[in-house]
Amino acid sequence: MRKIFAVFFVSLVFVSISCNRETDKHHELKLSLILGENSDWYKGAVRFAELVEERTGGSCRVKIFPHAQLAGQSQRTELEMLQTGVIDISLESSILLTLIEKRMGIFSLPWMFDNYEEAYRILDSPLGQHMLDLLAEKEITGLAYGANGFRQITNSINPIRTPADISGMKLRVPGIKMYIDIFKLLDADPSSMNFGELFTALAQGTMDGQENPVSVIYSARLFEVQRYLTLWNYSFDPVILCVNKKLWETLEPDIRNIISWCARDAMKYERESVAQGEPSIVDSLKSKGMEINTLDPASVRAFKTIVEPIYHQFDRQIGGGLVDKFRNAVE
Repeated sequence: MRKIFAVFFVSLVFVSISCNRETDKHHELKLSLILGENSDWYKGAVRFAELVEERTGGSCRVKIFPHAQLAGQSQRTELEMLQTGVIDISLESSILLTLIEKRMGIFSLPWMFDNYEEAYRILDSPLGQHMLDLLAEKEITGLAYGANGFRQITNSINPIRTPADISGMKLRVPGIKMYIDIFKLLDADPSSMNFGELFTALAQGTMDGQENPVSVIYSARLFEVQRYLTLWNYSFDPVILCVNKKLWETLEPDIRNIISWCARDAMKYERESVAQGEPSIVDSLKSKGMEINTLDPASVRAFKTIVEPIYHQFDRQIGGGLVDKFRNAVE
């Protein structure tokens, strides 16, 4: 009888240990981003990793890979690796995401948002969640929105205050059709090129100007080859913290809840870092010799009127009344 009890007791201990091993899972997640350690993206990623480890008691850890190290410094490859699950998590600009979901281009429409408060109100609304949900069709779960910032324009020819000032300028723009079309309507000469080649092109005069958030303009030292900066907030560029969908669905519900909370908190922190840092960056650019021009609402309207056809063109491409939903929500 004692022998039978001993065997039974050992069996119970074995089952208990087995169950604990099954439930006490440890996750090591790889997070990739294209920018480096000095960027707001990286600050947001660090905050996310710290929160996840703290909130999960160390059972889930996030390792950060800046400069898209895992993808050969290619954003397109990084996105593909995220979709296939080679990369677990990544920070992606909405501009890049248009490669797989063209409706994400709605954020890039010219002067859709006037300021950060307006943009964030939409991102944090059901409409913003709807846009994240679209990524599920592409094997991605969108967790939360951060910000790359409003895109501004620089050049080496003359100040840009009116549409006539931009006429004929050779401008480097992101490699999506919408940006090409915007600047063609403004009578500029836009073309896309690898960002890594931009500094040389500007220095040699192959390109007259470019457009980017001020943080990128500063970190890439474009002030060395560009004299004029116009602040016109013409296109908002959100960044999205994304996770591979299949991985997400395998995580325990409590871990998913924790990661979702950490993502929202970290991206809120990243947004604040962007907004708080921009004034000092603009001052730094001015101290480096750039002439800064800030367009008032009346000056902006002159540009908005010219590029209005972009809205109709994009609406025809994506359908579903999404453009009207955004415009009504903003108003």
